[in-house]
Amino acid sequence: MESDRGTKSSWNNMVVLITGASEGIGASCAKLLAQRGAKLVLTALPGDRFQREESENRCVVPGDITSRETRIEVVERAIAHFGRIDVLINNVGVGQYGYPTEVDTEVSKRIFDINVFSPLALTQLVIPHMRARGSGAIVNMGSVGGKVSLPWAVMYCATKWAVHCVDDSLHRELQGTGIRVMKVCPGIVETNFREHVLAGTAPQRVESIRRVVTPDAVAGAIIRGLERNRRTVFVPKIGAIFTALDFFAPRVMDWYLRRKF
Repeated sequence: MESDRGTKSSWNNMVVLITGASEGIGASCAKLLAQRGAKLVLTALPGDRFQREESENRCVVPGDITSRETRIEVVERAIAHFGRIDVLINNVGVGQYGYPTEVDTEVSKRIFDINVFSPLALTQLVIPHMRARGSGAIVNMGSVGGKVSLPWAVMYCATKWAVHCVDDSLHRELQGTGIRVMKVCPGIVETNFREHVLAGTAPQRVESIRRVVTPDAVAGAIIRGLERNRRTVFVPKIGAIFTALDFFAPRVMDWYLRRKF
């Protein structure tokens, strides 16, 4: 995708593969990109929330992204249906609540599989097609929690730290190939994230937080970030300040988290 600063790039006929597309950020990305004329390849777990209607501009592949067979099917269907993949949005992700001293490490293996290993494996399948064309974009869904570790969600934060590491390494590996890599770091998003966690519950003070951004706001920031060739996108932007505070004044962050939560 080519774009100039201040000029909105054309999404018309761009082929975008989105994981976790049944609700939340993934569904918002699909909605906003469809409005811009993009062709969509959507995958998510089968269920009532996932609309399976296909069309000339929409290919739908229900399945578990942790399954190798599902990942292969998604890529093969995308290539067969549209002939290429221009953008991969690795949106799928799940949470787990628990402190380091009590978290269920067996459950944690599952969250790493969903949040880290499966997106990387899907990326490995998509990259050869992008390399052959000399263009493409990979979007990896990180988190402010991957920059500032939260004690009550240690394993979720650990997976997002890992996503950031993979994203940075991939960016450096692919420099000069025409394939761009962008990291997205949302704060608390107004989704069903807390209802879908694999284990644990959020502390009461965390449950009561209402300063959230909408899925549409995150999707819009992803689109703008790609159009403007951003390396990292924070949504809301205050997340960048939160991250900087932890980096430059970790004791202040320790005090803040202890006082607030």
